[in-house]
Order: sequence, then structure tokens, then C-alpha cells
Amino acid sequence: MLWFDLPPAGHAIAWRGKDHPLPQFPGYRSLWVNSGTAALAAAVWLARQRQPSIAQPEVILPAYGCPDLVAAAVHAGVRPVLVDIGSEDPGYDLDALAAALSARTVAVVAVNFLGIAERLQQLRECIAASPQIALIEDDAQWFPEPLPAPPLEGDYVCISFGRGKPVSLLGGGLLLVKDSLPADLPIQPAADAGAALLPKLLAYNALLRPAAYGLISRNPFLKLGQTVYKPLLTIRALDARRLTLLPANVEQYMARSREIEGALRDVLAVNPALRDLAANNSERCGRLLRYPVLCADVAQCERLLMDLRRRGLGATAMYQRPLGEIEGVAGRVTASGDYPGAVRFAGRLITLPLHSGVGVRELREIRRVLRAG
Repeated sequence: MLWFDLPPAGHAIAWRGKDHPLPQFPGYRSLWVNSGTAALAAAVWLARQRQPSIAQPEVILPAYGCPDLVAAAVHAGVRPVLVDIGSEDPGYDLDALAAALSARTVAVVAVNFLGIAERLQQLRECIAASPQIALIEDDAQWFPEPLPAPPLEGDYVCISFGRGKPVSLLGGGLLLVKDSLPADLPIQPAADAGAALLPKLLAYNALLRPAAYGLISRNPFLKLGQTVYKPLLTIRALDARRLTLLPANVEQYMARSREIEGALRDVLAVNPALRDLAANNSERCGRLLRYPVLCADVAQCERLLMDLRRRGLGATAMYQRPLGEIEGVAGRVTASGDYPGAVRFAGRLITLPLHSGVGVRELREIRRVLRAG
């Protein structure tokens, strides 16, 4: 029996470079590194250097998110402190954030969730009494766009070019820094991507086809998409081959249609119990990586996910649990209290795919499932 599954995210990678300059970000200096996690680790390290007198520095992270956030902080030698998010919003619970700030806090990480920006101005106000605290904007799930998309505001901004990211090179990252870059930043020389990169890119593009993705996604031994803690081993400069490919892939990203976003917004209207996170946060929303939806309760979420997955429609539950409960994270973080918002958010989230594989038939099937749910 053949299985056909839509990937949850991902677009074909342009594997021929263009003789175009690298993207520029006014007001920031660019540091090209080997991953988005490495970019975040470098940002946390720089924030720590701003307050060298603190013996046990801490960085604030949202209690719902990718374990790579923790890996970056650990690599930088800064203790992660988890703070709850809203039960209806991926952003921080601002009261919980204010309570967690201390004399040891060197940075607050503001995560852009699938294209929905954090409330950066409100975070600035929250840390205004402690101007030495850095605001780190983690845009690993989004790539900066021209206005009217949310503007960049962090002291440091981290971007990822990993697998399934908005602009993917199957590896690489970018750190944007408002200040000057110190000479002693601990970055190793770039590793040579070599001849192996092109076959990897071509294989990735091939696996985006539903027939191919269906075979690997349903293989229990591959554990595709499993969320676990993985330590960051080193920060390196980004290899020259990926830098050559970047302009073509940024151009391809900017040219993509957003018709599927609009179509899914219409589809979600068939079930008023579903909360459309993009529509409800339109002023904070740029181009989406996946379409995020909150169900009324855990039972509805599990029911819809089972049906969507059975039909191979690319739905996911993302991380499924608070960050502190993800395998490998416990013991590496400090809890700032309970996380009722993160628990409720994680248990009700579904994401729907937005790539070119979503056509009329897939939209019709998603509508049918959501209406019945």
C-alpha cells in the first residue's frame, strides 16, 4: 500500500546560485554562522559579555518552544529560566515575565512563532527599568520581509536556514547585531560543505513529494519530526557554498504567493470553535511558515489531528508539551513557576501546511475534516 503525505513545511531549495549581493539589514551588522542555534548562542554570549560582573547569568526563554533555545543558552554558559506564555497566544505572559526578571537576567529571548511576532515594544517596556538586559529576537521560524511586516527591533536578531525553515539551505544561520562585533567572539572557521551538499539539496527537494514523504514519515524507525534536546557542539562561520546559494533562495521566498494562507483562513471559518491565531494577531503577523490553529480543547485537537494525519494532510502538533517537559531539557533549565498557559496552548495547537503541495483537493479535504470536528 502506498501512502501519500504532505510535508508539514518546506519548499524546494534553489540549488543554483545567483550573482546577487547578500541581503542587508539596515542598522545591524551581519554574522553568518553554521545554524540558527549557533546564532542564538552567539547572541546570548554577547549579552552575557555586557554584564561580566554577574557570576550566574540567566536568560529568559518562553515555556513553550523548541529545545534548541535551551541548547543555545547552555552553550553560551547562561542558565535558561522558563517563563509561561498565554493560553491563547504564543507570546509571554507579561506578568509572569516581569516577576521572573532579576539582577542575574542578561537577556530575554522573544520568539517569532511561525511568522507571528512577539510584542516587542511591550517587552521593551517590561525591561525598561533594567536597560542592561538585552532583547534577543529569535526569528528562526520567519524571515524578515519589507514593511508592513513586523520590523526588526531586537538588540540581536537570530535567523535560521535549517531544514523546513522559510529560507532553507539545510543548514546555516545569521546573527544581526546592533552593536559592533567583538574580536574575541568564539567562532570557529567554516567547515567545507564539499560535493555532498548538492546531493543533499536534490534529495531534500525530492522528499517534498507526497509519495516520497509518505514513505519516510510513516516509518517508525526514522522518528521523523521527534522533538528532543540536542546539544550545540560548536559555533562556526557559514560555509561559502551556502552563502552563494542564499540570494537565490531569498528571492524565491519573497516571490511566493500567499494565496494558501488566505484560503486556509476561509476554511477555518467552517468551525467557529477553532481559534485562528494568524487572523487574531494580524498586526503582528508576517508571512507564515505553517498555519497555526488552536482547538477548543485537547479532545478536539486529538480528534482533528488523527483525522488530518490519516488523510496525509500535513497537520502537526508542533512540540506537544511545555519546553521543560521535552526529553533532555529537564535539569538544564530553571522553572519560574507553573506553566498553565504553555500546557493549555501545547495541548490544543494544530498547524496546517502552507507550501505549494497544498492544492484545491487538499484544501477541500482539510475543510471537510475541520467542519466535522
